[in-house]
Amino acid sequence: MPTLSLPVTLQENLWPTMHTRLRFHFPQIEQLDMTATEIRVHSAAALPAAKVRSVVERVAASYKAISERLSSRVVYDPADGTDAPALSAEDATALRAAAVRLVADLDEARAALPADGLGEVLPRERGINVYGGVGAYRLRAIDDFFRRFFERAHGATEIRVPSMLPATVVDRAGHFDTGCQHLSFVAPMTTDMEDFEGFLPYWRADNDRDRLHEFLRTPRDILNPALCLHAYPLVEHRPVDDLVLTLSGSCFRDESGNLNNRERLREFTMREAVFFGSQTDLARVHQRVVAMMAAVADLLGFKYQLATATDIFFNDNAQEQLFSQLVTDSKIEMLVQVDDGDSIAVASLNKHGQHFAKPFGLSNSDGTTPSTMCIGFGLDRVLLALRDVPDLPGQLRQGLARMERQA
Repeated sequence: MPTLSLPVTLQENLWPTMHTRLRFHFPQIEQLDMTATEIRVHSAAALPAAKVRSVVERVAASYKAISERLSSRVVYDPADGTDAPALSAEDATALRAAAVRLVADLDEARAALPADGLGEVLPRERGINVYGGVGAYRLRAIDDFFRRFFERAHGATEIRVPSMLPATVVDRAGHFDTGCQHLSFVAPMTTDMEDFEGFLPYWRADNDRDRLHEFLRTPRDILNPALCLHAYPLVEHRPVDDLVLTLSGSCFRDESGNLNNRERLREFTMREAVFFGSQTDLARVHQRVVAMMAAVADLLGFKYQLATATDIFFNDNAQEQLFSQLVTDSKIEMLVQVDDGDSIAVASLNKHGQHFAKPFGLSNSDGTTPSTMCIGFGLDRVLLALRDVPDLPGQLRQGLARMERQA
């Protein structure tokens, strides 16, 4: 196995970022070993050393000023013995009602499922899962659980969205600047008669697939990188005071060599809630949602933490964007321990400020510019965290009993 050794000075807390970046740009990497002064890259075939070195140097330069003191901060960890964030009476009532319905849905599903049905998770290819039997039922029931909570606790309006967005909307939202590395454009088949008629012979002859673009039109749409991007153009011509929308659907992120069939999927299902309002109002909602995240994790019996987090930025402004996220606590994740002992982010709460409101011209009824915030639950990851629970309805009943005792 060819090995490439590269000298680098990078703080240990940024090793995961370097790992992710290298695996993204060079999916043929099979193993990475890092120390304080060296990265050793192992691959099935020799890699272009100059390009690998360029990625390492650019990532190291982008993140060089990030210090240990600005690492992720634990917001709440039940293992510390501290009191959980206070759940409002209104939210507790909504959560109990949604959980009771979830138990009923799961009981109904268990009674309806054939004993010899399909497996729960059926990996189709790397990054793509098919869910059968109990997996499909659980995925739908968990989605309905979150929808019912947001509708009852926050008066959310549900909107059903397609799997793609105009590229112009994604660009207006700033996603080309912050997350273009994961985008998947939708390129329809050509309408030119001669090219169209030549496609089938080309394809069936199994010719060089690099020529495929010759038979496709210029793409105008992008598969959803995030569901909340649908929300902002829908409300740009109406007041958004205290508006809450909830959305469910597929998201698509091509993470290249980081894809697997567990927590890194190319297509995955999200349930999101998007909040609009003044900065003061959203600060209160933020406290409520943090408490809800902890209550949901307790209800589901997770071993978890709530912690500040950052995205992995690929552009040259990564350092500035990281500082902004860490200093303002604009991103809080629910980190859940799964069967192999690793922790994965099951949910993410994000304060946007006016990042989306300004490009879409959003306004409150008094003419001021609102702020926005969203929370998203990765349903595939919730399912992964619950995969080894043999009696999920029973576990939920225990969680409901704990909520009643604490009320």
